[in-house]
Amino acid sequence: MDRVLGSDSRVLITGATGFIGGEVLQSLEHCTAGPVWSLVRARNGESPAARLRERYHRSGRQLPPAAHVQPVIGDVTQPGWGLASDDLTAITRDVDIIIHSAADTSFAADRNPRATNVEGVRHLIELAGGCRRPPLIVYISTASNSGKAAHRCLPEEEGCRPANQHFNGYTQSKAEAEALLRSSGLPVLHLRPTIVLGADTSDVGFAKQILWCVPLMYRFPCLPLDPKSRLDLVDLRFIVDAALALMQRPRRFDCYHLSAGVAHCSTIGELGEVIHGHYGRKMPRLVPPTEWTAADRREMLRSPLHRRVYQSLRYYLPFLSMDVVFDDARLRGDLGPDAPTVRPPGSYLPDVLRLIHTRTALLEAALP
Repeated sequence: MDRVLGSDSRVLITGATGFIGGEVLQSLEHCTAGPVWSLVRARNGESPAARLRERYHRSGRQLPPAAHVQPVIGDVTQPGWGLASDDLTAITRDVDIIIHSAADTSFAADRNPRATNVEGVRHLIELAGGCRRPPLIVYISTASNSGKAAHRCLPEEEGCRPANQHFNGYTQSKAEAEALLRSSGLPVLHLRPTIVLGADTSDVGFAKQILWCVPLMYRFPCLPLDPKSRLDLVDLRFIVDAALALMQRPRRFDCYHLSAGVAHCSTIGELGEVIHGHYGRKMPRLVPPTEWTAADRREMLRSPLHRRVYQSLRYYLPFLSMDVVFDDARLRGDLGPDAPTVRPPGSYLPDVLRLIHTRTALLEAALP
C-alpha cells in the first residue's frame, strides 16, 4: 500500500461530528494543506459549518475549523452519500483519501445499524469507483468484529467474521461492511479500534461513551461479571495518534488493531478498584457468568428500577466478560518508537466519572 497521507493530500472524511471522527479531523487539518471535505448530515436547520464548529468547541477548541476544511452536506445512507452535484464532482475528481468514520454504534437489539454501517459502505464503494483514480479508503472498523470469542488474544487475521455469532448487531454489521470493502478490490486501510474511552474531556457526552453504565452498576448488589476478565481499553487520543501515524507512512499490512494488547490491558477487578476509590461505596459482588445462579439473578433484580436498568445493561455485560484482548504486534512493529503510549485507565477514569451523574446515566439507559 503506497498511498500515504501527505502535506498536499485531498481528503474526504465522514463522522467528523462524532466521537472519534471529530478528533481525527482536528488533527488531520494539521497534516495536509490540501482540501479536507467533511461530510456532515443536515440537522434541525443547522448548517454543516455550524455543526463542525460545535464539534470543535466540544473538544475545548475555541478556533473554528481551518480554512481548507470544507464542510459539505451529505448522508452516508444515501446513494452518492447524498452529496450535491457540485461537491460530488469536485470530490470524485480530486480526492486522494477517504476516511470513513461515520457509524451507528448502538448495541440495542431494536436498532438496525446496517442502514448506516453496511449500506453506507456499499455507497462508499460506488462513490470510490467513480473517482478519477481509486482513493485510499481508511475504514474505521472495530476490533470486536470477530464475533463471540473468549479467553483469547485475537490477531487481526481472526477478525471480520460476519458469519460468526455476535453479541449485538453493531459488531456484526461492521464485520459485514469490512467484508464488502475487502471484496471490492479498492485500496483499503482497515483500522480496528478496541474499547475507546473519553479522557481529558469536560464534555458530558464524550465522558459517557461506554462509561454511562458505571454509576448504574453501583446500584446493584451483584453483577454477572468475572473480575479476572481482561478488557482492552485505550483513550481517544491513542486512537487518533495511532491512526494518523499509520496513514502517514508506508505500511506492511492493510489492517491494524488500535489496541492495548496483552501488555497493557486491564481486568474488571482492577477497574473495579479504581471505580470503588472514586465512589467510596461498597462494590457490587462480581460473579463470573459461569457461576451465576437463579438466586444471584433474583438478588440482582430485586426492584422495578433494577429490572428496568438491566434491560439496557444486558447488552453490555456479556461483552465485558469475554476476556478477549487484541494483538497489537502489527501496530507496534510498524510504528516502532512512534507508537502512542497506552495510558493506564486509572490515570483518567476518576476525572471522567465525575462528569457522569446518576440522572445522566438513567436517561441514557432509557434511550431506545
